Amino acid sequence: MSRRHPLLRRAALGLGLLAFLGGPTPGAVGSCDEDLDGFVDLREYCKEREELVCVRRWLRKELTDEARDDCRREALSLCERRVWRPDCRPTERQARACLNALRAKGTVKTPEDELETCNREALCTVRESQDSNDSDAGSGP
Repeated sequence: MSRRHPLLRRAALGLGLLAFLGGPTPGAVGSCDEDLDGFVDLREYCKEREELVCVRRWLRKELTDEARDDCRREALSLCERRVWRPDCRPTERQARACLNALRAKGTVKTPEDELETCNREALCTVRESQDSNDSDAGSGP
């Protein structure tokens, strides 16, 4: 029985290691069924983006606490009524890239319209199924 005990311990350790290494990687949890190439919900994207812009302006000391809160309320209201051009259909992936750039502390001092992932060309791209005449991006984000 003394030979069997170390063997069982090794097997248990091996199974534990396999379970630990075989789990999902950080950041991958919940991403299996997500469709990042589908179109984003523009109203929800607009709300989140504009609220982030208000907070960024507050962090740059452009707005007071009260003005930041007013800015966020106004952004929510404006996004409810916002109209997007038909040729501006960002994907979930493009929208997330923009929102992540807006959330990043390292980009706070960069004006929002200068963030590469948030500019009109990045979000309102012409897709192969559209005419080449549509390359003029609209009044999107």
